[in-house]
Amino acid sequence: MHTFLKSKQIISIYLCAPLGALLAQTQTDLAEMPVSYEIALNRALQNDPVLRSFETRYAVAEGQVEQAGLRPNPVVGVEMENAFGTGPFRDVQGAEVTLGISQLIETAGKRSKRRELARSKKSLIDWERELRVANLEADVRAVFIDVLLAQKSIELREAQLELTERSQSETQRLVEAARSSEVELSRSNLAVRQQDFALQQAQRNLAAARGRLAVLWGDSLQTEYRVTGSVQLDSQVPELTALTALLPQTAYIGQYQSYFLNKEASLTLEKAKAKPDFEVFGGGRYFNEQSGNSAFVVGVQIPWPLFDKNQGNIRSARAELRGVEHQQAITQRELLRALTNAYQTLVIAHEEATSLHADLLPSAEQTLKESEKAYEQGRFTLLSVLESRTTLFEIREAYLDTLGRYAAAQAQIEALTRPASIQ
Repeated sequence: MHTFLKSKQIISIYLCAPLGALLAQTQTDLAEMPVSYEIALNRALQNDPVLRSFETRYAVAEGQVEQAGLRPNPVVGVEMENAFGTGPFRDVQGAEVTLGISQLIETAGKRSKRRELARSKKSLIDWERELRVANLEADVRAVFIDVLLAQKSIELREAQLELTERSQSETQRLVEAARSSEVELSRSNLAVRQQDFALQQAQRNLAAARGRLAVLWGDSLQTEYRVTGSVQLDSQVPELTALTALLPQTAYIGQYQSYFLNKEASLTLEKAKAKPDFEVFGGGRYFNEQSGNSAFVVGVQIPWPLFDKNQGNIRSARAELRGVEHQQAITQRELLRALTNAYQTLVIAHEEATSLHADLLPSAEQTLKESEKAYEQGRFTLLSVLESRTTLFEIREAYLDTLGRYAAAQAQIEALTRPASIQ
């Protein structure tokens, strides 16, 4: 799993399944055991039709490399002159028959340059596959975190629903004892319905997130499974300059070296095409009217590049070569913009999550502890204790929401700074 820096990882998805069991679990029912991130990623990579299609594309590219290295075929021809005319050329009496073979001779190393261009196109497929894997990893990581946090959200919602039901029971008891009004009971009933609705909403969100993850496996109907792991917040985030320095190592930028070589090979070939090839031919000629005499015929044909020197294609190839540099600059700027936006979201979410975890959560926990102690001493009612617990759950829910925004930004940065595996 790629991290921001070798010595620091911001969000860690801790895996609970041993790596040796990954392939075995991909063949079992997902409902039988929790799914780790690595298992989810492995299933997505195995079942991605785009990745499978690269095998065919490689075969096509290899065929093009082979074809580019072949020499032109020789041409065998026969020619008859002075036949089917009038007078002495009636029928085939004065016919001259020539049987020969011609061969196109390529100059300027065109064959090797074609082969080099075909090889450069094949290398582009490697980068396309690298980008596909990178994007698929980013998608799986983002959706996996959504599922993981949705599960945590349901746990909180269930605890909140249980708490409001206890509050409702206590309010009912107080109303029956004439120590509270019917209005308070109505409020507690409404609170139960609100929490029940919130729980159902969380369950729908979880089912939707599971469906999105299952789609990456090619199984859009699979929503009955659990994922395992935990998202943790590190003490600090790396510097933006350190993340920016990783961009040249990514596939988004690294691919342009292959594009540059491809366009350079194309320009080299177009320059070679400006030099004319020549054709040599040779054969034998039979003279019918001269008692069947024969002779050898040899010759050579060389095009005269008076008008067409392939200058238009050379000009276009040069422009395409310059265009690679421009496109690389555009991509680098877009990556930097996306990285900066994600980093700002990351920093804000980190500060909010740190504040919630360091300040609000301890205060809420201390308040609940004091409320429970006062309740045991008879100084607080149970409703006061339940209210303190509700406040604590709300802060935990806010922390989970902040952690979700933090993890989403981190996943985006992971995708933007993932180093390419192609050297």
